[in-house]
Amino acid sequence: MRRTLATLFLLVLTACGGGGSNPPGPIQLGSTTYDITEGDVINITVTRSGSSSGVASVDYATVDGTAAAGADYPATNGTLTFADGVFGNQTISIPITDDNTAEVAEAFTLTLSNVSGATLGVNSSATVNIVNALAGLPITDGNAQEITSVVLDAVTSTVEVIDIFDIIGLPVIASAPPVLAKSAVIMDVSTNVIACDTGETSVTWDDADNNLVISTGDTFDVVFADCFLAETETTFNGSMSLTNLVVTGDPFNEIAPWGLALTIKFGPLNFEHSEGWTTFNGDLDLDLNSEDNVTVDLSIATASLSLAIDIGFFPEKILSDYVLTETLDMNALTQVVNASGNFASESLEGAVNFETLENFVIMADDNPSAGQLFISDNSSSVLVTVLDNINVQLEIDVDLDGTIDRTIVVAWTELGID
Repeated sequence: MRRTLATLFLLVLTACGGGGSNPPGPIQLGSTTYDITEGDVINITVTRSGSSSGVASVDYATVDGTAAAGADYPATNGTLTFADGVFGNQTISIPITDDNTAEVAEAFTLTLSNVSGATLGVNSSATVNIVNALAGLPITDGNAQEITSVVLDAVTSTVEVIDIFDIIGLPVIASAPPVLAKSAVIMDVSTNVIACDTGETSVTWDDADNNLVISTGDTFDVVFADCFLAETETTFNGSMSLTNLVVTGDPFNEIAPWGLALTIKFGPLNFEHSEGWTTFNGDLDLDLNSEDNVTVDLSIATASLSLAIDIGFFPEKILSDYVLTETLDMNALTQVVNASGNFASESLEGAVNFETLENFVIMADDNPSAGQLFISDNSSSVLVTVLDNINVQLEIDVDLDGTIDRTIVVAWTELGID
């Protein structure tokens, strides 16, 4: 009887894998999502469970998302090994960079691969969300107007770049409606000097093909030293360079079709005017083209541009992942504008995303008469809707649940735009 029971027991063990080699257990991450604040260290758990028979190993590596290796965290990769008979947890530790810059949450991914001696579990990839150390203000009915004003000011400030081009000999501003034109100081290509009313500006023009005509491949380095232009009552100081110049057709004599594309690097450039001062520091990509000299298409983009704007409030601003497109109609004197990107400011103690949901329409030099802009942070939002060229509606969602908690109407003049 005992021998029979023992035999049955051995048969059961054999059927269940006892007495032989156990099937390998899984290796996987402890979670598929991790949240970490800038300046801290994220500890990601890798677990071996089930059978611990035999040596097992797995490779791991980080992959960029909106967070970039080298800037937001160190690129991390390697191999974890579990000895024979050992199961449980191992830890991958990744320090997160605190760049002391207000911005929205960013993310990267840690992925497991090339497992050996085990199986790859379900949790083979995890998203690491980096929360900015400067948490930022939630958008409420108390600050929605202020936030809207600051964002609109930053979004539109890059268009001021166009006014600079006539100063250095790129008269593309002539393609804009006359109400937009503010300056027309053209560089003397024979001396590479711009005539300021006071002060001076020097331009180093690398004429790539030596044809004394601004053309594809040319570069410019411009240095401003207290250059005052009486026509605009503006004083320029600093430097900028123009590279990656691509000229199609003849944009300078406006012989359609024409196109002009270039990269502008500010190093930095400051200009003072009656309302305050503005400083650009960073890079912009600009593209202008027209098929008929009636409609002009403008595109401005930057991965990161620092704007110091002092008009009595909120000087520090950073635009990133920013794109602005604008169509100018010379006959109707209208502008249609679309913009999106990320905006950070000390005044917000953080950052917000913005996206045009409906194009802004501007007649001559009036305020926009139509358009819709969505501004949001990680937890709240405001929907800015143009009612007409006088009033704007702000719809505030304080907890980002999709429900409007408060609606207010303000005048363009209350937003500091007139």
